[in-house]
Amino acid sequence: MMEIKKNILEQSIYMLTKAAPCPYIPERVEKRIATDITFNNSIHDELATNGFRRVENWMYRPACDNCNSCKSYRVIINNFKFTKSLKRIFNNLNYINIEIVKNIASQEHYSLFKKYQLDRHPGGSMSNMSEDDFISMIEISSVETYLMEFRDNSKKLLGVMLFDEQNNALSAVYSFFDPDLSKFGIGNFMIIKCLMYGMENNYKYLYLGYYIKEVSSMAYKIRFKPGQILEDGLWNNI
Repeated sequence: MMEIKKNILEQSIYMLTKAAPCPYIPERVEKRIATDITFNNSIHDELATNGFRRVENWMYRPACDNCNSCKSYRVIINNFKFTKSLKRIFNNLNYINIEIVKNIASQEHYSLFKKYQLDRHPGGSMSNMSEDDFISMIEISSVETYLMEFRDNSKKLLGVMLFDEQNNALSAVYSFFDPDLSKFGIGNFMIIKCLMYGMENNYKYLYLGYYIKEVSSMAYKIRFKPGQILEDGLWNNI
């Protein structure tokens, strides 16, 4: 059978970004390998399995010189076990309702995003995002993407998780929430609810992005176990 050649737009073309200051570890620089999947979204799942993350229609993975600190982390959904602290968070915030909606940005979403950024990441690159940039982050995607909204009984928006659905996995792309609820562990609660959604819909993994051992703000990710870290091309249980 004659093989049908792909259009050039359907072929994977990988690019290496210029070095830039690392957003996680001081005095280090970051490089990324990236590819546009606008016309080639069939490779999304394979790239995710190999440690790539999605931003709009781009998939990227760190490719830094002399540094391999960023490790992709995923939770094995069906085997997820509550720790005492996670169970306490879940019980304390169980009045919060969730709804899965289309990835369409609203002024309500943007206002909460700005409040979150100014409190948690003041001066960071995302704290200066315009509303148009925010809309692009939420709405531009060539794969199945949704928003998980978190609201109290009065319908007040408390949190939002942007996530992708893959063949056998979910990927948490970005989350933001009302910083007034940080002390109650709302960020952890949102991950718990995403894991429960994954269980109900027979997904195998939840990808939580990169884990860096040296960065304390990322320690929350490995609270969700059993999990796996991608090292040297293999997913290893931790």
